[in-house]
Amino acid sequence: MKKFILILCLFTITTNISAQSSTVTVEGKAEVSVTPDQAILNLGVEMEGRDLSAMTKRVAETTNAFLRLTDDMNIKRNDVMTSGVNINPKYRYENKTGRRIFDGYSISRSIQVDIKNINQLGSIIERSVEQGINNISAPIFRVSQEDQIIQSLHSLAVEDALKRAGALADPLNATVGKALKIDASSVQSIAPPMMEMRALDMSSSVAEQSYSVGQIKFNQSVLATFEIEN
Repeated sequence: MKKFILILCLFTITTNISAQSSTVTVEGKAEVSVTPDQAILNLGVEMEGRDLSAMTKRVAETTNAFLRLTDDMNIKRNDVMTSGVNINPKYRYENKTGRRIFDGYSISRSIQVDIKNINQLGSIIERSVEQGINNISAPIFRVSQEDQIIQSLHSLAVEDALKRAGALADPLNATVGKALKIDASSVQSIAPPMMEMRALDMSSSVAEQSYSVGQIKFNQSVLATFEIEN
């Protein structure tokens, strides 16, 4: 997994140097851009008609076929969640009489797959359609080593704050001493744009439908107070 690390240098930060207390307070920032290596895929099967028994059977068959597909692709059953079958009656209205008339059923079942190997994403989408899946949402991309990235961000942000403090102390012929206080903001993550997928056309190959992964950006800032030694 490639990581591109950029320490941001912003000159609009609020800086405070106190001669009485000999301290300096600066803001440090860090940003890491990471290519996702995992994804969550939400998909399902939907049908409409009047033969509830036949549709229920077809939904069950499609779901079971998809589960066999995930087994074949070595995706653990713990990483696959299926919902119950949702059945809703449909009605239409007569303009002349205003009566509500029964018009069949809408039946659906949802499946969520936690894809630990993002290289399987395209194949899962392609093969799921072959099994009868007809509702696929844009994937949600994730990074498996998020905890390590957050730790790295904190260190980078503190290092950036230390550099800023040094840049302010140098003109005063002073040096930066120990850190007296460090307040860290919560890590912010910016997901890549949603996968670009045209509305599924069951007459065309999913492989022909364009998508791109992009990168996830993680940001953190710290507000640090250091001693200034003359």
